[in-house]
Amino acid sequence: MGTTWTGQQTEIFNFFTTGRGNLVVRARAGTGKTTTILEASGHAPESKILFAAFGKAIAEELKGRIKKGQAQTLHSLGFACVRYNWRRIKLDNKRGISLAERVTDKHPVSAIVAKLASYAKGTLARDVPAVMDLAFRFDCLPDDDSEEAGWTVEKVAQATLDAMNLACEYDGTIDYDDMCFLPVAMGWRPLQFDLVIVDEAQDMNPVQLELAKKSCSSRGRIVVVGDDRQAIYAFRGADSEAIDRLKRELNAEELGLNVTFRCGKAIVDVAQRLVPDFEAGVNNPDGIVRSIVTDTHKGMLTEQAQPGDFVLSRKNAPLARICLALLRNGTKATIKGRDIGAGLVRLIERLSKPRSVKSLSDLLVALNAYEQRETDKAIKADRPERADFIADQVETIHALSEGVATISELISRFETLFTDNGDDSLKVVCSSIHRAKGLEADRVFVAYDTLYPGGRDGIEEQNLEYVAVTRAKRELVWFDSKTQVK
Repeated sequence: MGTTWTGQQTEIFNFFTTGRGNLVVRARAGTGKTTTILEASGHAPESKILFAAFGKAIAEELKGRIKKGQAQTLHSLGFACVRYNWRRIKLDNKRGISLAERVTDKHPVSAIVAKLASYAKGTLARDVPAVMDLAFRFDCLPDDDSEEAGWTVEKVAQATLDAMNLACEYDGTIDYDDMCFLPVAMGWRPLQFDLVIVDEAQDMNPVQLELAKKSCSSRGRIVVVGDDRQAIYAFRGADSEAIDRLKRELNAEELGLNVTFRCGKAIVDVAQRLVPDFEAGVNNPDGIVRSIVTDTHKGMLTEQAQPGDFVLSRKNAPLARICLALLRNGTKATIKGRDIGAGLVRLIERLSKPRSVKSLSDLLVALNAYEQRETDKAIKADRPERADFIADQVETIHALSEGVATISELISRFETLFTDNGDDSLKVVCSSIHRAKGLEADRVFVAYDTLYPGGRDGIEEQNLEYVAVTRAKRELVWFDSKTQVK
């Protein structure tokens, strides 16, 4: 028995079959986007088709499902282009730091310059003010010792631009960032396709999107697929207005997928307050939306949450407290984001370097001084989002220091709790909303007190709430993180 397609899906198939020009598919959460596009590609007359995937995992999944054409990450596409133009090159993941050391005369600030150059390549930043903005946004700021040595944020930004210029000079090596950056910066033409399908466009940064456009032949078509209301990665360089901008640049027609097959109807009602065109499928379950505050007879979150459930928060500190409480109650739990834990461990190790920091209590004193110092800098630079970031770092470390005696025990706890491994159905998954994007669970707890959709950063904050809500398939539970840990 064949699949029954919706009217919206049929419209997309028809465009692939007979449509001319370019297309934007605005696909909401849980609407069968990937299934639809894969089926649609089989209707296209073109044979040379590229599925431009956001990440390697998605590309591998697509490879096993496409009917014709090929699936590649844009890094893979760019790497092939670089190898064609620069012969006999090899991948050197230390190239970025080597170039940074050249422009800083091997000053320790080179590590910051290398990190900042990585972000600047992705966003195609061209001048000092643009790179300075990235420095604050991505926590690529000189430490006190570097500032005292004259390495201001402005000087770091200029060094970053110098390092990017050096990256465009042939030396027999490239790094991961260069794979997308060099073809665009050097004006090279990648392998050409007659139909280019850009999936998850809202998650891609400007250099990736530009490379995708350059891979379309002069008479070819581009189909841009994504959900502008799931654009939540501006902090790592993604273009939150990418879909609308590409629609204008490509003079593209637009078709939609706005009927979700994932979320219960009551959950869709909540999401509609943020995204009015979001609709529930007629066969979706009714769904449940409740608040622990009004359902006190069911107990606290730490008593209700069971393996397979998600606990979502905008910030990491509440997740740390909840995860520890769940473990104390005998419930298996973890915090998603190994790299987040690794970043906090690096901060702990940096603050532990002075000889005066010998014990855990010494570390916590140093941590509080760090918070005051960095918060003052953020306020002076009018960067409230950085002040929030610092506060969350410090609060997370304080939360996980409870019940440990030494710095090494604290580090071990971070390395154990922050992980991306294992079967999510066997534990409660505590996750930032950013980390949960692309995932789903039958029951999802959301810390509403960590959200501020009407506050700073406007639409992206609303997008965060929309993403959080639409992870839930059958039950959405609101809770206040400040009251849910005994």
